[in-house]
Amino acid sequence: MHLTSWRQKMTTSLHSLRQPDVVSFDPAGFEDACADLMRQVQADFRPDALIAVPTGGLHVAEAMARSAGGRLPVLSMTCRRASTAAKSRLAGLKALAARLPRPVADRLRVWEHALLTQRARPTPVAPYIFDPQELSRLRAWLSGVGGRVSLLIVDDAVDSGVTLHHVLEAVRGLAPSAADIRSAVITVTTPEPLARPHYALHQGQLCRFPWSLDA
Repeated sequence: MHLTSWRQKMTTSLHSLRQPDVVSFDPAGFEDACADLMRQVQADFRPDALIAVPTGGLHVAEAMARSAGGRLPVLSMTCRRASTAAKSRLAGLKALAARLPRPVADRLRVWEHALLTQRARPTPVAPYIFDPQELSRLRAWLSGVGGRVSLLIVDDAVDSGVTLHHVLEAVRGLAPSAADIRSAVITVTTPEPLARPHYALHQGQLCRFPWSLDA
């Protein structure tokens, strides 16, 4: 495809899609959002532990636990593609956005969202790897609880839903068959993720968190 045609296609896509806003959370606003998400969860679910997907999910899970009185254990489950070279390059590019004016950084986020939304529905891509020490800690914790344990997987956002899919599958493989396993995020950014969380504070909303590279 010629560059001109590609630009025309992207311009058409950007105008044809509902353009999401970018909401920026300061630390206090982030704590409030996590408390709201915890209230949504506790309306019909009482988790025995929170399983966080670092990095963002760990911040969310810890804030949710604080809002619930700090008594809920928070366990980590890092999930990464076996090859992270492309993601590392992308992180380097995103770091440059921190120097841009906020309206420009917002526009870049919207453009990235449009690209992601225009892709075909994601599929589980293997291999994904987990941290062995985190898996051991989760196994040890599960060995000390009953079979009807309730677990909540927590992340900051779902885009493609591939990471959440793999984490859900991994936790189901470790937990007792009678376990009630659900998931919660601050936002779902795309209309058809591979895995949709049970609880989400926002739908179709782009969020800039206090730890974001362009914050």
